[in-house]
Amino acid sequence: MPLVLARIDCRLVHGQVVETWVPHVKADSLIVANDDLAANPMLRSVMELAVPRGIRVRFCRLEQVTSVLAEAERAAERSILLVSNATDAVKLRKGGAGFDLLNIGNLHFAEGKVQISPSVFFAPEDFEALKWLRSHGVTVCVRGTPFEPGMSFEAETD
Repeated sequence: MPLVLARIDCRLVHGQVVETWVPHVKADSLIVANDDLAANPMLRSVMELAVPRGIRVRFCRLEQVTSVLAEAERAAERSILLVSNATDAVKLRKGGAGFDLLNIGNLHFAEGKVQISPSVFFAPEDFEALKWLRSHGVTVCVRGTPFEPGMSFEAETD
């Protein structure tokens, strides 16, 4: 099982992921799918500083994620897939990324968003994206860390 967690977190690589989720799911690989970050070597190098030794990190464009996941699978890596928003998660799923459980860890507040949990706020496009994911067999769970109980997100699928 090479893909051990698919997660939406607007912060992408940070302490909560590397200090709690990586050991919890025994991951040895982080795959960060984000077009802006893939094009920004300076920001990538800053994020790499947060990753402990022994954990491989790859940054890729959204369109590259299925080939990066296949490469990780061939290498028998246990990977965490990170995206920054629900729209990107839909793009990955439509592109062939195989995940049936999607963890939402953090989506910052902005004007017009609705609070779902203390650290997760949904914009209207998030509701639409999550509705699409649920209608295509993806279970959505809001859970910041593995030590929290988590909350299933039940967007209407009609």
